[in-house]
Amino acid sequence: MPTIVKSNGQREDFSRKKIELSLHRALHKRSVPESDVAGAIERIEQALLNEARRELPSRKVGEMVMEELKKLDQVGYVRFASVYRSFSDVEEFKQAIKEATK
Repeated sequence: MPTIVKSNGQREDFSRKKIELSLHRALHKRSVPESDVAGAIERIEQALLNEARRELPSRKVGEMVMEELKKLDQVGYVRFASVYRSFSDVEEFKQAIKEATK
């Protein structure tokens, strides 16, 4: 797996557990089967491997997580996006809701 480069330049090993925790947090109390969550994690890992790069920005991983959440659950997608993108007003929530329903 590639090394993940955070926005501050810090590097860390890819963590499947971090992806899993992020998805579970976004999907808390949502009716999404665990098998679907596991499938999303597998697709993210496969996409990272397909990048065939030694390092990837954390932003890329976050975008992959958002894409998978969009497929799994619209509410989970908006929850994750609100934290990931640090929403500061209602307009940003409205935009995320529009994106979730595309």
